[in-house]
Amino acid sequence: MCALDQVREGDHNKQRGEIPSDPMERSRHLKSAAYFLDTSIAGVSELNREHLLDLRIEHPTFRTATYEQSETKLRLRFNPNAVLRQMKRSMDLCEQGVEHHSHALVLMAEFPRDPQPEEAGADWIVGMQQWRAALRAAETAAVLANYLRILGYSARSHTATTTDVNLLRLAVSSGLARVDHGRVLNPFVGDRFVLAAVTTDMALDPDLPLAQPSLLESFRAKGPSWWLGWSSPKNKWNAREFGAREYRYSRFPVESLKRVEETTTFIDEARIPRVPKSSEFFLRAAFGDLGKAPQEASKDGYSVAKAPLAAALRLALNVYSVLQRGEPAKLKVEFPDRKNNADLVKATLHFLGADLAGVSRAPDWVWYSHRQDGTEMPVAHPFAATVMIDQGFETMEGASGDDWISSAQSMRTYMRAGLVCGVLADHLRRLGYGATAHSAADSDVIQTPLVLLAGLGEVSRIGETILNPFLGPRSKTGVMTTDFPIEPDKAIDFGLQNFCESCNKCARECPSGAISAGPKVMFNGYEIWKADVEKCTRYRMTNLAGAMCGRCMKACPWNLAGLVQEKPFRWAAMNLPIAAQWLAKLDDYLNRGEINPRKKWWWDITTERNGSVVAAKEVNVRGLNKHIRLKYEDQTLAAYPAPLAPLPLPMPSRVDREAGIDAYKNLLTPDAYKTRISSGDTDNLVPGLRRLTEEPPVIVAKISRRWASSKDGKIDIFEIVSSDGSPLPKFDAGAHIDITITPEFIRQFSLAGDPADRSKYVLGILREDQGRGGSLKIHQMLRPGVPVVVSAPRNHFPVMQDARRHLLLAGGIGVTPLIAMGHELHSAGKDFVLYYKAKTRAQAAFIQELESVPWSNRVHFHFSDERRLDIADVLRDYVPGNHVYTCGPAAFMDAVFDTAAAFGWDESSLHREYFSVPEMDEREKLPFTLRLNSTGQVIPVSATQSAVQALASAGLQVDVKCSDGLCGVCAVPYLSGEVDHRDFVLSKEQRKVKMITCCSRAATAEGEIVLNL
Repeated sequence: MCALDQVREGDHNKQRGEIPSDPMERSRHLKSAAYFLDTSIAGVSELNREHLLDLRIEHPTFRTATYEQSETKLRLRFNPNAVLRQMKRSMDLCEQGVEHHSHALVLMAEFPRDPQPEEAGADWIVGMQQWRAALRAAETAAVLANYLRILGYSARSHTATTTDVNLLRLAVSSGLARVDHGRVLNPFVGDRFVLAAVTTDMALDPDLPLAQPSLLESFRAKGPSWWLGWSSPKNKWNAREFGAREYRYSRFPVESLKRVEETTTFIDEARIPRVPKSSEFFLRAAFGDLGKAPQEASKDGYSVAKAPLAAALRLALNVYSVLQRGEPAKLKVEFPDRKNNADLVKATLHFLGADLAGVSRAPDWVWYSHRQDGTEMPVAHPFAATVMIDQGFETMEGASGDDWISSAQSMRTYMRAGLVCGVLADHLRRLGYGATAHSAADSDVIQTPLVLLAGLGEVSRIGETILNPFLGPRSKTGVMTTDFPIEPDKAIDFGLQNFCESCNKCARECPSGAISAGPKVMFNGYEIWKADVEKCTRYRMTNLAGAMCGRCMKACPWNLAGLVQEKPFRWAAMNLPIAAQWLAKLDDYLNRGEINPRKKWWWDITTERNGSVVAAKEVNVRGLNKHIRLKYEDQTLAAYPAPLAPLPLPMPSRVDREAGIDAYKNLLTPDAYKTRISSGDTDNLVPGLRRLTEEPPVIVAKISRRWASSKDGKIDIFEIVSSDGSPLPKFDAGAHIDITITPEFIRQFSLAGDPADRSKYVLGILREDQGRGGSLKIHQMLRPGVPVVVSAPRNHFPVMQDARRHLLLAGGIGVTPLIAMGHELHSAGKDFVLYYKAKTRAQAAFIQELESVPWSNRVHFHFSDERRLDIADVLRDYVPGNHVYTCGPAAFMDAVFDTAAAFGWDESSLHREYFSVPEMDEREKLPFTLRLNSTGQVIPVSATQSAVQALASAGLQVDVKCSDGLCGVCAVPYLSGEVDHRDFVLSKEQRKVKMITCCSRAATAEGEIVLNL
């Protein structure tokens, strides 16, 4: 509760979104969104003075709760610091009142059936109705307040524990309740509810208060339509959730399913290789392994956040993620009965909001082998509780599956799974047991096999999606692992393998063509219909007419409305194998999977890169492709088994699709696989991971110190040390390192420290508020104690050891590599001088440090508003053997080089390093060819490709970092050909034998460059 209260406020978008101006439509939309988030009843009221509290109510730990434990683990896709910053900003804004708000959206969360003390598994949830309802209402209020802020409106959530408004008065004003003999009652749920609200300055259409009760009202509200269920999904017989069901069993008749000892698909547990976290494809997309477009879509979670409601939901998921982990209490409460323990766990999860929950063992092969930082992942717990959350049939009915609501459907389920697993994990830790929640934002386990082991479904043709007989494929999952002793559930068999063999509708309708229309295969020891995860990820990241994709869920015949109306289909599919292909055809005949426009409640809006919310230019509106006859032999699919997984390191590792296609072709059928086992032919049956055979190219270090260096507050100095106190990789003056701020933001920074001191790296980093985002994120995210990924040092700007004299000319932040040169030259007893130019003293960094170095007498400061640097005066007396080194803005370095040339300096004595891409005239990109000297292979490079992209398409991986011609990582030797060098790193001599493949090209159309590869 406290964590949700701490994100109740925030800065709103400065631009109002392009949304309907009609207050009635806005109210309808927000109430629909509330129902999508499982609010029981929602209403709208004007906000008047009578609704405001004289004294704000706050959660007891609202001002004191901290989450430092979340900062000690390296996370590359989820940034806990962003959540903590938002919490701090929210609390600052909460010092102001809400008098400027005009309306309130009021949310009612009703109680399900009261758990009974004698009910199996109910011990932990008896008496928890108020807290459960308060938590669920607070979640919805936090999400919708954030949504309104994204749309450009001021908004604040108010909950049972932290509020500026009188929630009961708002309930009466909004028509959710009336006062009856001093009690605030709702006509349907009485007083069995908890309230939350969102106040806002968005103009809404208020609901009318309830009139006094009358006989007519009773007839209309609870007459025949209420008894027979004509007027709404809720009726006399199902009004109270879990009214006729035990909490341990869920709302669905799971106890009626056929339980089996083994899963219906083969799992070769003894040979399954554990794979690293780095193999997860959304992480690989962020690192650029799938190319530029998916990586761009990954920045700041844009592929999800471009849908405003999904972005609002992601905040709640991230809030829960900072609470996933913790240490258990020292005193353990004993629970010896494993079966009862399983009931306790499942009943609690269902009570909190899981649609289905199951428990299983957590074998070592479901755990990733390595964390994101490259260290080995321990098998932390022996048991797992897995939950399924329904994405919602009603919303799915109105959607295409890959339109602008798709990512919000996913985020809602991920959020709810994070909530229920997080609450239970925290409870178990308080009882003295180890427990960790694993969410879409942060997971140590591969969730798909755990869903299977927990008896929540079977492997489906969709591939990595486990299909449940009651929810179909329309769900997302969450996991909690623990050492709390539980009796695992058994697997289930409801006939799905036969059904999916007779139906390939999901494959036919898949927009990316990622789902196999063929037979099951063995992949990493699993029997599965193997989908092409790369194609799926690529489409979900770059979908232009929607956000993400769940088209397979929408189209599946098992995407069923409910238990009663779909009972005949479900019974036939589960009990009559011969009926499977006819049921699949009947599904098409009935046009199931088409869009039902009456069910659409959301707006087709998107957030552009500049933050503005606009009407979507394109929307996926899909019908069924009944005319397509999809054949497996016509598909080109790729698979990436363990040998093709990237190394367990936080670094780019470009996908080799050609190798993936070959790997798919070579996957064994389950029968062939089992035959090899029975014959004893098991060598290399499941190939293992690649192993690192040399020093790792990146390490996870940590920030030891950080302090402000420039008086204008824009330049900070960062000290980086190894995580274990060991010496860092050595470097020479002029070297730089890559810092991985997030996978999408890998930036190069020069080292400013003494090369003789391997205990730390020293960096000076200028915060560029209007730059490409890397330096800004560093200033936001890197604080003392925070882990950081750095590369081994590389040097394209070395000191010339045979030089007679060294002149170091620095412009602004370009002083950093020259400081390291000063240290090195001083230690070597060389003749040198450092000239440091900046616009003003306040904009200069390292002044105090340079004034205290042993060679401070060789440092000359020049500030444009005090004493300007005369470059000509410095360079006029050229003597052969003198060398100039300059770093700074491009114009400054050009002036140094031009002046030196005018005084006759030899070009080989001039050295410079760019720290940003200089502006240059647009140059035409011509098509050309590359020829490999070793094999003669010819590789065409189109006008829209870079050389490094063409090489990758041909299966030749060349490391690439900046893609701007700055870092030099992708330099390749060449033997012949006229190269148009477009880099900013190679010298004239180096350009005679090397080309930077991310930007340089042939100088003429259809020209050929012969690479020494």
